[in-house]
Amino acid sequence: PRSSSWSMTIAEVHEPTGGAWGGTYVDDEVKKMIEGIVGEEVTKQLTMDDWLEVMRIHIENAKKSLDGESEKVILQLSNPFLDSVRGSGGDMETLCKSTAGVSYRKKNARMVIEADVFAKCFGKPLDSIASHINDLLRRKANIQCVLV
Repeated sequence: PRSSSWSMTIAEVHEPTGGAWGGTYVDDEVKKMIEGIVGEEVTKQLTMDDWLEVMRIHIENAKKSLDGESEKVILQLSNPFLDSVRGSGGDMETLCKSTAGVSYRKKNARMVIEADVFAKCFGKPLDSIASHINDLLRRKANIQCVLV
């Protein structure tokens, strides 16, 4: 039995804070990883609509597939993306082979990335979130619960 003085209220001890540490930060890290594989000139050749398709559809699906159990993440590559690679004189198979943990399936135009390689894209955003929460906790005393 709970005492009558027990309350189910939540007190705000600090105004909501944060930064760009969520999906957008992860997207930026994924873009850097892809540019490291195919070269920045390839992504610069894409139109804004083509790049948004890559980010919103293909990379979002890849991020959602990282479940802690899968060993690989599959990134379906769009035709405009592949055209951009070819237009820059590149070959996806060769580019992927030159990067540890990345391969290419030509038959279905998929980049296969080892899960631990793809998970590195979440490292900086997660470190930033943890650092921010630690900083907030150092500033406030008597915190019994944190809602994130």
